[in-house]
Amino acid sequence: MSTPLLAFVFFFLGDSIIAVVTANLIGGLVFFWVDRIILEEKQDKLVKKYLMYLGRWQLTSITLYSVIQLFGPGLIGVLLANLIGGLIFFWVDRWIFTGKTLPPLWEVSEDIVCVDCKKKSVRGYRLVLALNYNRRKEKSPEFRCESCSIKKTKELRKRGLQV
Repeated sequence: MSTPLLAFVFFFLGDSIIAVVTANLIGGLVFFWVDRIILEEKQDKLVKKYLMYLGRWQLTSITLYSVIQLFGPGLIGVLLANLIGGLIFFWVDRWIFTGKTLPPLWEVSEDIVCVDCKKKSVRGYRLVLALNYNRRKEKSPEFRCESCSIKKTKELRKRGLQV
């Protein structure tokens, strides 16, 4: 969607670094709202995320300017620049909008006694690492049977953890 915008800016300003930065500034101002819908933005920390997003768009200037210099400011150059930028910056946008960089890390153990219901279980689970949650250095890990682990996970989600 940003290709017509970039082509329009390059048509009027040429292929200089100023044109690239201007195009990315306009793109960041416009496409934040589109990407927000695509990546299901939550309302918390919106201003901070918006500033990070605008900064991210300026980082694309490096990619865009390099490709435009190689292929020119025409449609082919802009399409290639957007394709390369999309391949790189999708992951950055995903992090900005969702905070998800890695999935939660779970540990599974055999033959445990559930810390909640005190029943023996063939298999036990514990959440080790998630966004804003780190139990990697816990000296006495607490394992739960499957049903208690599900209950605990729901409780953690209610407290705002991304599990």
